[in-house]
Amino acid sequence: MEINMLLAPALMALILWFGLPEIIHKPMEYLHVPAIMIVLGGVMFAIILGSKFENFKSYLKALTFIAKPPKRTSAREAITLITDMARITKTKGKSALVAEVEGIKDPFIKYGIQLVVDKAGEEFIRAALYNNIEEMQERHATIITLYKNSAVVAPVCGMVGTIIGLIQVLKNMKDPSGLGSAMALGLIATFYGGFFSGMVFTPISQKLKILSEEEAALKRLITEGVLFIEKEEIPLKVEKYLLSYLSFSGKSSKKGKK
Repeated sequence: MEINMLLAPALMALILWFGLPEIIHKPMEYLHVPAIMIVLGGVMFAIILGSKFENFKSYLKALTFIAKPPKRTSAREAITLITDMARITKTKGKSALVAEVEGIKDPFIKYGIQLVVDKAGEEFIRAALYNNIEEMQERHATIITLYKNSAVVAPVCGMVGTIIGLIQVLKNMKDPSGLGSAMALGLIATFYGGFFSGMVFTPISQKLKILSEEEAALKRLITEGVLFIEKEEIPLKVEKYLLSYLSFSGKSSKKGKK
C-alpha cells in the first residue's frame, strides 16, 4: 500500500479534529443511512444504466488498484532487461533470444521479444506494440470517465435527497415529531453528495489517470527498446537512449501537470 493512502485519511482526521471536532466526538449524528443509500444508490444506478456490465465490473475492480496498485516492472528494471537482451542479440544473434523468452516475467516485454524471435519485422512490431498501448489507454479512459461521471452524479443525487426530505417536511407539518428526521435527510443528503463527489470519486479518477499514464509511458519505453533489439543496435546505445528517454518522459509529465 502506498504511503499516501495512509497520509490522506490521517490528514482528513487532523482537519476534522481541529476544524469540525463535533464530527469526531459525535460521528453517529452525521451517519444517516437513508441519505447514503440515496447518494450511492443513485450513483450506482446511473453508472449501471449508462455503461456495459463488463465496464461496471472494471469500475468496481479499479478500487483495489487505488488501495494497492498492481506490481509491475519498474522502468530501471525494464532498461536493464532490454539491455541484456540487446547484448545477447548482438553477440549471439536473434535466435539466441528463444531460450530467454520463457524467463521474462513482464508480459509486455515478453510479447515484444517474442515478436522479434518470430521475425515479425520492425514495422509490424512497432504497430503491434503501439496498438497494445492505445487499446490499454482506451480501456483505462472508459473507467476513468465512469468515475468522473460519478463525481457529477453524486451532488445531483444529494439534491434529490434534499428534495425528498423537504417533501417529507411539508407532508408532516401537523406532526412535529417527524420533522427532525425529514430535515436531517434533506440537509445531510447534500453533504454526502458533495463529500463523495469531491473527496472520493474525483480523487479516484485522478489517481487512475496517473496510474494509466505511468503504465503507458513504461510501455512506450519498452517498445522503443524492443525496436532497438530488432535493429540489433549495440547494447550501450540502447541503454543510453532508454535512460535519456526515461529522463525526457519524466520532464514531459511534469510540464503536463503544470
